[in-house]
Amino acid sequence: MKKRLLAAALALLCLLSLLPAASATATAPCLILDSKTVLIGDSNTVGLKRNNTDIRAARIFARVNGRIEECVKDYPSWIVDGYSQSMYQLITGLSKSSFHTVVINMGTNNCGSSVSTFKNKYRELLNLLLTKNPAAVIYVCKILPINPNNYTGSYPGAFTLENVNKINAAVAQLQAEFAGSGRDVRLLDLHTPMADSAGRLKAEYDSGGGIHLSAKGYKYMNTLIQTALAKGNPNGNHQWGSPTSYTAPTCTEAGWAEYRCSVCGAQKGVVLPAGGAHQWDGGTVLSVQSCETPGQVRYVCTRCGTTRTDTTPALGHAWVVTERLVEPGTDGAHSGQARYTCTRCGKTKTSRLCAAEVFIDMPPEGDWSHDPLDWAWIKGVTGGTGPNTISPEQTVTRAQAVTFLWALAGRPAPAGTESPFSDVSAGVYYYSPVLWAVEQGITGGTGDGKFSPDAPCSRAQIVTFLWAAADKPEPALTQNPFTDVRESDFYYQAVLWAVENGVTGGVGGGKFAPDQSCTRAQAVTFLYKASQIAE
Repeated sequence: MKKRLLAAALALLCLLSLLPAASATATAPCLILDSKTVLIGDSNTVGLKRNNTDIRAARIFARVNGRIEECVKDYPSWIVDGYSQSMYQLITGLSKSSFHTVVINMGTNNCGSSVSTFKNKYRELLNLLLTKNPAAVIYVCKILPINPNNYTGSYPGAFTLENVNKINAAVAQLQAEFAGSGRDVRLLDLHTPMADSAGRLKAEYDSGGGIHLSAKGYKYMNTLIQTALAKGNPNGNHQWGSPTSYTAPTCTEAGWAEYRCSVCGAQKGVVLPAGGAHQWDGGTVLSVQSCETPGQVRYVCTRCGTTRTDTTPALGHAWVVTERLVEPGTDGAHSGQARYTCTRCGKTKTSRLCAAEVFIDMPPEGDWSHDPLDWAWIKGVTGGTGPNTISPEQTVTRAQAVTFLWALAGRPAPAGTESPFSDVSAGVYYYSPVLWAVEQGITGGTGDGKFSPDAPCSRAQIVTFLWAAADKPEPALTQNPFTDVRESDFYYQAVLWAVENGVTGGVGGGKFAPDQSCTRAQAVTFLYKASQIAE
């Protein structure tokens, strides 16, 4: 009968050995252990490895049957002689190890020492580990609870609950000591979760001897260790899920998301980068600008929804003279009077006949260019550059300068209709002025059949245009006042004529600056002074 029962039990054990081992995700799905993760301990650490296939990649150093073994591949390793307790022997054995994470899981093998001896040896072990790998994270574990009720005669009487508590207090003190000096040494409490209310090892985790764990106990200890390691490792195999807290990024400001692992409770925060510059829509008009009041337009970013409201300035009146009531006298001085009408809103006003009544950028009275610009506008030489601007500082082009001369001459129709220049075509505003200027000998172009209408008009060119329009009179002045004007220059006689007749006095310092571009105010002033010669 006994033989049959024994045979049946052996058969059952064989069947159980064929069952698949527990998967890695069954106990600690958040952590992927590697060979640089080192677990240090005694026979309970060996039991930890034997009962948990998911930590086979980690390196296990433990005391087994009176010797120290590196339990990596079926426990084939080296033996270290020395103290009988495993921790003291491991101090020498670990001098060749390399790692990033260490779990020191000593058991009751070390309870027989005095607390001071235990702390000195433990401190020596920690210093060794950190000297070898200064950046390592080290977990010091409180030793497991024991159950004195299950002791047999094989265990020394020194293994009492009081001894266990003293050793655990020493472990906590060592952790505080190293952490306080800036080392990453953390405390892992394996004792409390596995102890009952009296401080004894829970019966469900006890293999029966009061010291070693049951298979359930080893699996639970593994879960406690790996969960602690996973919480300290944001790159582990966590299950983060949806964020527990979320601040959306905008185009210009970073956002923030917080996550909590649904398995181990680890937490992490993630900065969500800003999207970049806003992408505004076409805008919505909130109020329309008018001549006298500004408008408002609201824009919405199509990426983040941010809004902005821009104020569009008042347009300003676009005044035109609808009736000249009093013509200006010969002395000028704004003696004329006119009625103005705004082409935008229809408002009317009666005021002096002056370009400043129309153009908001007119130089003030007394400025050297005010009277010439006012004269040019009244004479119809220029009508401005926009509804209410005359742009005195804008560079004048060759086409514009010739058009000024043509307008001052009364806008005569040219005799011919064919343009001699390849860059002057019918239909442009300066077509007739250029043809007229060529017929009058005012310009011959810039060479190669070109007139260069859009090129800036230089001071030398505008003076030459005026001199040619006056029939190129021989200047009486024979002394050249400018150091930058030579007798061989095409504009030599034109410049001397202009100086002689008060059209220009140069730019100062004995310079004429012939190649300097003219502004509209300067060009009109040249015309204004040249026109006074004929008068």
